[in-house]
Amino acid sequence: MTEEISLKDMQKISLEILKTIADICEAQGFRYFLIYGTLIGAVRHKGYIPWDDDVDIMMPRPDYDKLLAYLDTNFAGHPYLKVFNHDVCDAYPYMITRISDDRYRIVMDNEKEYGMGIFIDIYPYDGLGGSKEEALAYGLKGDRLSSLCYQATRNRFAIENTTSFLRKLIKFPVFLFAKLCGKDRFQDKLAELARRKDYDASRYVGCIVWLSGGEKDIFERAWFDEYDRMSFDKYEFRVPKAYDTVLRHIYGNYMELPPEKDRIGHHRYKVYKK
Repeated sequence: MTEEISLKDMQKISLEILKTIADICEAQGFRYFLIYGTLIGAVRHKGYIPWDDDVDIMMPRPDYDKLLAYLDTNFAGHPYLKVFNHDVCDAYPYMITRISDDRYRIVMDNEKEYGMGIFIDIYPYDGLGGSKEEALAYGLKGDRLSSLCYQATRNRFAIENTTSFLRKLIKFPVFLFAKLCGKDRFQDKLAELARRKDYDASRYVGCIVWLSGGEKDIFERAWFDEYDRMSFDKYEFRVPKAYDTVLRHIYGNYMELPPEKDRIGHHRYKVYKK
């Protein structure tokens, strides 16, 4: 195996993938926004959070679908980039899309390899309904299914980031149940949830296929109705005009650095050049 790729080099490679996708979205008129840790990075660091190990963008579901259709027939000019999602790779364990650089190989700590390299995440946001109560009830269905899907694709049982005593107590039985059912069952149910409620007709939106934060992952659609551009390293990308509202909703005081012990990437993998 070749030498392991450093975090700094991973960030540089991911940045170029992001630039490629953002340029396509701009040229085709597709809506997208930096989100989660990548949005914090733009606001707080004008680039990556120094210890961050991935890139996150969100797209309203109509634009997400248009992007995937476009990439299906117009990606030949980027021979090293490959689309990963449930529709194109049966072994892929998630319901979001990742754009991967095929010149690299990722070795996951607790997940089977399925051919992915250094990547960026694209989260499709669906409509969740017209009231917060409706959105939360609907969103929690997606949360339960995506959690079961995640457990079904683990090689072995692991506590990982779980901190609640109750969740730790039930996690092993949940793991066994998920493995028994298999990921396809949960991915099919998540696919049924997606697109059920129209994004542009909903007051509340979120990533129904990966709504792991509960209420913190449910947003007012109006927060994404307008955008600004913000520097991220050597490029500029779209951010929600209401970025402060979005980030405070998810993280609280996002401008405060976490304790030093928590300044680590949240993925468990190593990356090598092929």
